[in-house]
Amino acid sequence: MKVLFSAVIVVLLTTSACSSGSPDTPAATPAASTQTYLVTDCGSPGEPVSADSASGASITSDVSVLDDDVPVVYVAEGAAPVGELITAELRGGSGDVAALDDLITVEYCGVGLSTGALFDASWARGTPATFPLSQGQLIQGWVDGIPGMQVGERRVLIIPSDLAYGDSPQPGIEPGETLLFVVELLGVGAG
Repeated sequence: MKVLFSAVIVVLLTTSACSSGSPDTPAATPAASTQTYLVTDCGSPGEPVSADSASGASITSDVSVLDDDVPVVYVAEGAAPVGELITAELRGGSGDVAALDDLITVEYCGVGLSTGALFDASWARGTPATFPLSQGQLIQGWVDGIPGMQVGERRVLIIPSDLAYGDSPQPGIEPGETLLFVVELLGVGAG
């Protein structure tokens, strides 16, 4: 009886050690994703809504953009600020190429990375914006990130605070905020 009892213990210990990858053991159960995303529709002013997953093109580990008629931005809650300008093409263009000092016409939206809040959007206003792509006319992140775009292209710019508004932002933007823009180039003219 003693030998039988010892054999049962050995079998149980061996089974337990060999099955550490089985779904019955807590160590093998994958952790549930607890990531929450702040979702901003570039055509609708207002506070972002929460979602458990992101859609669209992954720009960074914290940002995705759904390239719809009017883009939708997904920012992971707690997204880290960036230290340098990040640009990513969402959609290619085939028209004229924007250069410094050109007059550009764009559709765009701007979202604060830490809040996911929309602070400005031509899509929400229903009117494209036209302005010179020049030093002193725009934040440095646009001056550095827009040249080279073709008409019809849609591009994401993730702009660190020092290339945006720094510690003296416009209303609706946090001091030291990293900014995310989705920009569609509609036209290029002489400045």
